[in-house]
Amino acid sequence: MGNRVQFGLISLGVIPFVTLPIPFLAFSQSYGLAVLSIMLWGAVMAVHETTMRAAIADITPFERRGFAYGIFNTVYGAALFVGSALMGLLYDLSIRYLILFVVVIEILAVPAFFWVRQAIRTQPQRA
Repeated sequence: MGNRVQFGLISLGVIPFVTLPIPFLAFSQSYGLAVLSIMLWGAVMAVHETTMRAAIADITPFERRGFAYGIFNTVYGAALFVGSALMGLLYDLSIRYLILFVVVIEILAVPAFFWVRQAIRTQPQRA
């Protein structure tokens, strides 16, 4: 695995930890903390979007890259839709439920990250 991919995967590993305080800050009574949560969210999305797309290019053979991007964007979009819809429902019920949901998902993201990283590392190297 190239250094670029390895560094990119490390940067993805910090995303759950940077994302974790966002709902606490966003739903606080402080305007400044809400703005800080928006800035954190923007940083997380920028790192995630650029790193994932670059990693797909690095680990996918050229002739299958279009298919890989299609699958990635389909799954990513569907997950974003389902997660956002669920968060909207939870927001209607209670902000506490919403925050609990985010915390649980972020905790689950950490082992999922290590599982995906290991799967990428054990992939045969391509020329």
